[in-house]
Amino acid sequence: MQTVRTSQQITQDVIAYMEPALRDAVARLDEPVRRMTEYHFGWVDTEGRPTAPVGFRRRPALVALLCAGSRPEDWDPVRTAAVAGTLMSAAGTVHDDIIDREMVRKGRATLWNAFGGPAAIQVGVALHCLAFELLAEKGDPVSTELIRLAAVAIRECSAGQVRDLESEGTSRMSLEHSLELLESTIALPTAGVCLAGALVRGADPDGLAAAERFGYHAGMAMAFYDDWEGIWGTARDDLEDPLADLRRRKSRAFAAFALQAAGPARDQLAAFYDDTAEPTLDRLRQVADLIEECGGRTWLEARIREHIALAHAVLSHTVPDPVAQAELAAFVAALADDLP
Repeated sequence: MQTVRTSQQITQDVIAYMEPALRDAVARLDEPVRRMTEYHFGWVDTEGRPTAPVGFRRRPALVALLCAGSRPEDWDPVRTAAVAGTLMSAAGTVHDDIIDREMVRKGRATLWNAFGGPAAIQVGVALHCLAFELLAEKGDPVSTELIRLAAVAIRECSAGQVRDLESEGTSRMSLEHSLELLESTIALPTAGVCLAGALVRGADPDGLAAAERFGYHAGMAMAFYDDWEGIWGTARDDLEDPLADLRRRKSRAFAAFALQAAGPARDQLAAFYDDTAEPTLDRLRQVADLIEECGGRTWLEARIREHIALAHAVLSHTVPDPVAQAELAAFVAALADDLP
């Protein structure tokens, strides 16, 4: 009987399985884009010298593979799609870091910080193109459908990012808009990679629909958790710019919810979002406390748990392999481990 792995073991096994194929794909890139991509994935330093792993997650690959099954022989048919999804996710991260002016990721300078913004933009474009190249080489109907789904996800994500930029710096943020942003940038792409695993596996229409729903709810749980982690988690201690989303007065769902409250705390929170002055770290900590006082943190933690439960509810139809079901459940449930 196959043993069910913990969330951490699942991630390590997926990285070990994926890394050779991912490195082979990156090796196609021309220099200096290849070295810059290798730097982004944590394989080399800025001079191209091998470095110790820096712990980057492989969420797209993990959910795509587990939606196909739990064993390497189940994963082999979906490996190309998983690599493509990883490249697309990396491209999005590279561009997000430029937009958000993130200086550090996993304890190292972000790609644009190390090599410059214009060069990093081109790396992101190259990674998207490489992902499509890999899928196109398969030449089968499933890969053609994956190309279409990926193109739709990228263009919807791009529109979401622009809307996000337009909504910064105001207390009149819409909760509906903030939720749509999470859907377009994280939930729907996650649904797409889960669907890829089910498509390659040859799932029936019910299985495809379940995989898509699982991916959507897992993606929303991940998106909400990342927001929570950036304000109240311990990962922010590794950032050069802690509480960065608050500093840029981004339209986040937990803030939009908090701004629906009434009372002095809500008024102080609104004044912060309508202000343009550069806040100190102490001021940002006060804002985090105001959001909590207005119910934003409690609402956010409830949404994480809600989407974890909704993801679990469709697992039995997402993939027939009981081990894969258990491992997907463990992966998603781990998002709530740090919550109070």
